[in-house]
Amino acid sequence: MSLSEQTKKIQTFIKEHHDPSKLTKKEVSDFDIQLIDCIVDHNHLYYIENKPIISDKEYDELFDYLKKIEEHFPQIITWNSPTQTLVGQVSQGFVQARHTTKLMSLENTYNAQDLKDWEERIKKFIDQKQPNYIIEPKFDGLSVELIYEQWNLKQAITRGDGRVGEDVTVNVQTIKNIPKKLKLPLDIHVRGEIVMPKSVRKEINKEREENGEIPFANTRNAAAGSIKLLDSAEVVKRGLLCYVYDILNPEILPNKKTDLDHLGFHTFKRKKTAKHIEEIIALCEDPETKKMLESQDSEFDGLVMKVEDEQQRELIWATDHHPRWAVAYKFPAQLAATQILSVNVQVGRTGILTPVANFEPVQLSGATLRRVSLHNRDFIKEKDIHLHDWIRLQRSGEVIPYIVSVITDRRTGKETKIHPPKKCPSCHEPITDIESHYYCTNPHCPDKIKQQIQHFVSKNCMDIQGIGESIVDLLVENKIIGNIVDVYKLSENKIQVQLRKFPGFGDKKVAEIAKGIEESKHKALRRLLNGIGIPHVGKKMAQDIASQMNDEWWMMNDMTNSEWLRSIYGIGEKSVQSITKFFHSKHNLKLLEQLREYWVNMDPKKYNDHINPNEAKWSFSITWSFDFSREMITECFQKNGYLFHESLTKTTDFMLIGEKAGSKKTKAQELWIQIYEWWDTIIKQFPFLKNIASEAKNKPTTQSLF
Repeated sequence: MSLSEQTKKIQTFIKEHHDPSKLTKKEVSDFDIQLIDCIVDHNHLYYIENKPIISDKEYDELFDYLKKIEEHFPQIITWNSPTQTLVGQVSQGFVQARHTTKLMSLENTYNAQDLKDWEERIKKFIDQKQPNYIIEPKFDGLSVELIYEQWNLKQAITRGDGRVGEDVTVNVQTIKNIPKKLKLPLDIHVRGEIVMPKSVRKEINKEREENGEIPFANTRNAAAGSIKLLDSAEVVKRGLLCYVYDILNPEILPNKKTDLDHLGFHTFKRKKTAKHIEEIIALCEDPETKKMLESQDSEFDGLVMKVEDEQQRELIWATDHHPRWAVAYKFPAQLAATQILSVNVQVGRTGILTPVANFEPVQLSGATLRRVSLHNRDFIKEKDIHLHDWIRLQRSGEVIPYIVSVITDRRTGKETKIHPPKKCPSCHEPITDIESHYYCTNPHCPDKIKQQIQHFVSKNCMDIQGIGESIVDLLVENKIIGNIVDVYKLSENKIQVQLRKFPGFGDKKVAEIAKGIEESKHKALRRLLNGIGIPHVGKKMAQDIASQMNDEWWMMNDMTNSEWLRSIYGIGEKSVQSITKFFHSKHNLKLLEQLREYWVNMDPKKYNDHINPNEAKWSFSITWSFDFSREMITECFQKNGYLFHESLTKTTDFMLIGEKAGSKKTKAQELWIQIYEWWDTIIKQFPFLKNIASEAKNKPTTQSLF
């Protein structure tokens, strides 16, 4: 019996026997072992494989039922029960390490009544006194213990089962905002949460989709999957952050005023206080709370409530699994159910064939969804997806839609298997089977060419204005262009005459395209490296490679030199192999030589719009929205010699603030960083922005809830 079938059977039993006190001893003894095994297996999928097959709420229902059984039948409690220890959460991938202090989990609540019940329980321990509360956003990430000895970071251990975790020190040392040395010479142990910013995950998921890989469904999976990579150079590219929130051995602090910030840790400053549970309930149920947290670059899946008074915490104390004086309120899961109507196959720019399910339109997280990627045959097999199945979809913030599970209870028998394609759906040529993916290897495949050109002219690559998806389709289908080099033919007079014969190609449109093409010849080399379609090379890696080049002979000298590539911080072995293979291809070298003949910049020292930190005038950061893209602002500053900081640090000189500024503004104020937040002020200070700020309007900023 599969875990999915076992879980469904157990859920049915719980529905039929919702009051465990009415179970017989025989029913309990038969059911208890099954339930424990089921929870342990789900723990393993969630914490180790990072592939949960049930929602958090479904898991908590299983866990809560086990707790209720053990309350009524305490004689069945064993040491390996998930209520006693976090069973199933230690893998064998890394060396195991023991925690200095047990890292406990949090009890979850989902509604107002749960919160009232929690307050009622804790007040019994403090003689019915009314406690004050601290409310903090709950990160959706990976919990870790950081151990420092005499200033220096000595060890990092994942939570694991709370007592034993995995030693991930080498990978954690690549996280830039974790101090490698403290401001005080202390032997201290702290707890934090490793997260991947949503903006980073969005870029990584885009690349994973293009490479036929399954995108990260949420930040916890993204952080956990990244921190457990065997190649630390690959971890660097994941852009992880760590927020530290607890000192595990506070007795070693020199005085009560010494806190995490004084020691140099990165903390999340936003929190509120409440004097009554009704205040907490109002905040939890206010749609603006969730809306505000969703607008942040970190992902939160709820709120954490803590009793504020330390003496009351000691009286309330904790179970072996979780502290009683704290509780988590989980936001409702962003899930929707719909039915698959059809499946078609898309051709990517690398030739990878990706099955895509079309379904009945459904609203989820403020968007209307109609399609979702099925990724590859392994994903289809693992999820047991059939044509005409009903499915549960997940979408959080800007994350790509993801199939969480199939609703097998709704099957009618008319569902059919999804078969792999026999030929490329675009060019009808035979396809190649490589591992879990199918590829079209025909270099003249129309859909592959379209995808390659769309990527080449896109904003993060050559940024050629006026050439959108529909125009690329038209140009390829009419055989006007057949590869990325042919884009530069569009500025030739005879081609422009031909273009004017198509609807929508007036003089203005043709001139716009010609101007965009000419401007693209004078772009930084990093854009070209990103645009030519090297597998596993994205925007960030292209920039890192270009910054290390010295001359125009990079095609032959640098990009085929494995050792040189490995010397660049953040490039892993998989990328090295991909790059050298690409530049050993005669076809690819010929395309690059043709681009050179069109005078496309190949010099790594020309038009460099990313500043060397040692040469920058000032460093700056940006938060929230403006009337034009932040990328435009960033590039304008970089062209004028300023260094851009994606994340605010103590070395940032100033910050530009747009509409609805939140936590970054507060952090900037705490770090005494110069703030510019009114257009008149910004443009007076930086007159070179006038060209892109002609339509900007003065708008007041607002404070967030936390």
